[in-house]
Amino acid sequence: EGADAARDVVESVINRLARERFTTNGGDAIMKLTKKQAAFVDEMIKSDRWRKMLIDLSASNKDSKLFMYCLQTISNLGHHREIADRIDQSDYFGVFNSLLRSELSVVGKLAISGYDSYTKTSTTSATAQEENSNEASSQIEKLTADLRRTCTATSYTYLYAMVVLQELINGSKKSSDESLQKACKKWERLKEELEEEMMKSVKTGTTFQRKRRIDVALAMSDLIQRQRRRIDPTSDDGDNDHVPVPSNIASKNTLANALDESIVVMLTKSSLGNQVDKAMAENILKFAYGGSTDRIGDLLIKHPFTIKTLLHNLFGTKRIRQLETRLKCARLIALAVTASERAARSQNSSITVSNEDSLSEVVLKGSQLCEQVENMISFTVIDSVDATQGTSSAGRQLSAMCIKYPVIAQGALIWAKELASSPDFVNTAAYPTLSPCMLSLARIISLHHPLARSAALDLSLIFVGHSNSDISHQKMESIKEQCLRLMLLLLTKGLCLEVISAVKGKLRKNGTSELDSALIRYFVSGVLDIIQPPFTVPFCKSFCDLLVERQCIDALKSQHFDTSRRAQIIQLFNQDESTEEKGGGWNNIQPLLSTVKSVYSVGKEN
Repeated sequence: EGADAARDVVESVINRLARERFTTNGGDAIMKLTKKQAAFVDEMIKSDRWRKMLIDLSASNKDSKLFMYCLQTISNLGHHREIADRIDQSDYFGVFNSLLRSELSVVGKLAISGYDSYTKTSTTSATAQEENSNEASSQIEKLTADLRRTCTATSYTYLYAMVVLQELINGSKKSSDESLQKACKKWERLKEELEEEMMKSVKTGTTFQRKRRIDVALAMSDLIQRQRRRIDPTSDDGDNDHVPVPSNIASKNTLANALDESIVVMLTKSSLGNQVDKAMAENILKFAYGGSTDRIGDLLIKHPFTIKTLLHNLFGTKRIRQLETRLKCARLIALAVTASERAARSQNSSITVSNEDSLSEVVLKGSQLCEQVENMISFTVIDSVDATQGTSSAGRQLSAMCIKYPVIAQGALIWAKELASSPDFVNTAAYPTLSPCMLSLARIISLHHPLARSAALDLSLIFVGHSNSDISHQKMESIKEQCLRLMLLLLTKGLCLEVISAVKGKLRKNGTSELDSALIRYFVSGVLDIIQPPFTVPFCKSFCDLLVERQCIDALKSQHFDTSRRAQIIQLFNQDESTEEKGGGWNNIQPLLSTVKSVYSVGKEN
């Protein structure tokens, strides 16, 4: 530890001096040296620590030939992850192109490795299969976040990335390789997320700048491109999109073109922060007068941002008040749900398609129940579908609907997150009693709807960050302990790495911890009660990174954390090492494992 601390101090001093004293002329002079004289630059690039400094300096010295060479070399060596973590590559198209090509390949490979890990015919060992699955689930999330940030940094990076993704999708759809179809689904989802990121409402910049960003996002959308290229607006297949619509049937597509334009208007206005109004919803629904409502739902699910917009307008704390407009929005959501069910039914005949009218009533009822419980002191949460919903309390009805209908579960989580994020909520009289009910509802939802678990984790993190001096310390601790129990549940339901990473982030936020020592001990004890060998490399690295955090060490090495618990940490990793065959990944984390064992050795105190 002492050697690492000394190395960190020396590194910080050198980094500071390099930033202060580096000049472009000095860097250009290095480029004029002979290859032998400048060999030290290549040696620095090979070092993890020096490489980080070179990447940081390249961001602040964009005109330097030296750092352009360093950045290009680092990119060519495949260290795209390090570049993505530290700088915005949109300023260097060559680097951005290499990173995009590499990261999209990694996303595809991770999707396929996750698929292969569950295939019985796989030739890899059971341990390697499990490790691939865990690594795929943990890395795709980080890759996607980095790509969202990088690809939407400027207009040209977004346009270029969308073209590349579309070509990948079109090419993979023509393939009969089943595993490649898994990669195709990831690329399609990434394409949707990039569009959503560009459409997302932002508070920075002028209205003109925000509008331009939205226009760029829509420029690549099929909603715009179909009309510009005179393509049949009812054609969604990638191959058919390149075939112009015959002029003799162009008049029949007037309604379809109007539908595209109406969705564009809703996307534009909602991205600028405007609420969905009656005219917006009515213009979209007009297509049903002369065509099938299926087309409306199919378009909505192709642009998930529209569905999120509708859910926020129905369930969010700034919900629509006019009943007629809410009915229209509920119907649009119902059309999207039925379209999704139809698409799923094509692959699984056991899936039933909901009735559009009844589902509209359910969506409207769910939004009204959220509004009702928001004005209550507390409500009852149940873990079963109540058959007598008409006579049940609002909380029981909402719980039952969240269990039965995934769309209501998503809407309820949107309501809970918006309410919890409100700066005034923590100071209300209802906070101490309403918060446990909201967390209980999130727990029920996460048990029954796997795709809602990330939103449940986000909600728990919001509550962990709350603070109110007017509420007793015991009550606040109780609410935060409930948050941690929800996280521990999610940890057992496939979000292991995400949960541990989120807790570690709470320890580091703003240089202070939002979790006190008692809560840290509560969480770590819960993890120790859950886990057992064999462990995967990603889990060991994530958990050990948490254990070596200073706040965590102080909490776990105190007298309030039983010595047997610290011994359990050492025993778990020792047992795992004795039962597993180690590969390259394990060799990379051996220093980290040794540090954990050294820190938590029984009898070794601060």
